Amino acid sequence: MRRGLGVGLCLLLSAASAAAQQTSPPKAAASVAAAPQLSAPPAAPAATSTAPSAAAGASAPASKPSPLNPAPAEFPGTTPALGSAQLDALLSRVAALRSRVAALTSALFSSRLRIEVRAAGDGVQLQALHVSVDGGVVYTAPARSGFEQPQVVYEHAVAPGPHVVSIEVERRDALNPQFSTWQESRFVVLVPEKKSLWTRFELDDESTMAEDFAEEDEGQYQLRVKLLAEVNE
Repeated sequence: MRRGLGVGLCLLLSAASAAAQQTSPPKAAASVAAAPQLSAPPAAPAATSTAPSAAAGASAPASKPSPLNPAPAEFPGTTPALGSAQLDALLSRVAALRSRVAALTSALFSSRLRIEVRAAGDGVQLQALHVSVDGGVVYTAPARSGFEQPQVVYEHAVAPGPHVVSIEVERRDALNPQFSTWQESRFVVLVPEKKSLWTRFELDDESTMAEDFAEEDEGQYQLRVKLLAEVNE
């Protein structure tokens, strides 16, 4: 009887095991396989470049700066204006240098050059007058100078040989200042060695523009610059 009970118990256990296998949930692997797959987020659209391509850049002609445009460092920067004290000091230095040059020239050369100026002309006013020797201004007349009589404007030791003396004159008519003239004349003189050369500029103005043009609608400018030269022992 015990043997029969054991057999029956075994049969019941087998049936229960079979029933448990049928009702058990599927395996993890199967559930994972059956689970819905999550879709990956859509890829971001590729950024479009707005820069020109290398090929386009290579094919485009290179721009050249205009030759009319100044270079960045072509014009110097503006410098501050000198003060009155600095300007006076600079003028003093220039005057001292000129004095030293004049003293050195006098010591080196025994030849001398003298320049006089004389102006003639009725109704004509000298507005400006400059005398130069070898391109450098040696005399500037005060405004409205007359020079009715010969006046020495330059006398100094110079090297013997040829020199260029010049005079620049601005004149205005006394009746009508609108009628004006500007004139520059240059002359070559020869200064002898160990001697003095006296020269004189003679200015003559016989213009009738201011007088005749207003009445007769015609006139003329008649200007003359004459240089006299004489060797003096």
